[in-house]
Amino acid sequence: MGIIDTLSAGFNTVLRNLWLMTVPVLLDVALWLAPKLTVAPVVEELVASMRAAVTTFGASVGSDASLQQMVDAMDAMLQQSVGRANLMTALSWGRLGVPGIAGLHQIEPGVDRVIELSSYGQWLGTEVALLLVGLLIACVYLGMLGQQVRGEGLRLDKLVKRVLTYWAYLLIFLVPLGALLFGVVGSSLVMGALSFLFWALMLWVLIYVAFVPAAITMAEARPLQALAASLTIVRTAFWPSLGLLILVNVIALGLGWVWMQLAGGTVGTLAAILLNAFVGTSLTAAQFIFFRDRMAALRAASQQLRSA
Repeated sequence: MGIIDTLSAGFNTVLRNLWLMTVPVLLDVALWLAPKLTVAPVVEELVASMRAAVTTFGASVGSDASLQQMVDAMDAMLQQSVGRANLMTALSWGRLGVPGIAGLHQIEPGVDRVIELSSYGQWLGTEVALLLVGLLIACVYLGMLGQQVRGEGLRLDKLVKRVLTYWAYLLIFLVPLGALLFGVVGSSLVMGALSFLFWALMLWVLIYVAFVPAAITMAEARPLQALAASLTIVRTAFWPSLGLLILVNVIALGLGWVWMQLAGGTVGTLAAILLNAFVGTSLTAAQFIFFRDRMAALRAASQQLRSA
């Protein structure tokens, strides 16, 4: 199938099996209603340390208004972004294909119920724990989707037996990928104008490993086998793969803005959660279908070569 046909197949799969939306809908509702986690006290402590350092530096070399303005600008940026972000959204692994809108809106002081984390240790420990639990939730979701695209239908007994294996395999894949991303960020800070080379390399890597989650949770491949399968799919069908990935991300980003505008009141938020779960699950299903069909075509071509 072409790219558009693959996307249509993804939407049709979810239309015929609306239960595939269960996990993202329940996760979004839980994140919407549950108390929010904030690291605002840590941000305030960080900014206070920066201001103290600037004051000490200014006392030794003379006052520098531009340096103070930079600290003020960073303070405003951190308070508006990190300070008002809900740490609980780490449970939603959107980059693995789990749709969610819980992270679109920031914490509203005085309106939301908020739990504050007051130390760097609490922040780091909580972040890691939430990411690990969120990855397990993602494995349940992707496993359900993989079963349906594979043609089995929902088999909870098999999913329960395999979900921890999916979790371990994805963790083995994601830890080196995260370390690579961290290295790219660090290198870009040092390289300055040449940093775009590192980001181009990272983007290239992300394109070639895009189908690893599908290989693990649908084809039930081991990490190295999943990596090899994803590399093979993209290498043998680079432009269709790139086109599909671009379309999926453009649709997801564009509709993300729409859901943010829609999620104003209770009714709007519920509508946004349902619509986002439907579209997001359909897009993820399309990627699974693309991977399934391309792998089937490669196996058929290989068998023809062997029989020739």
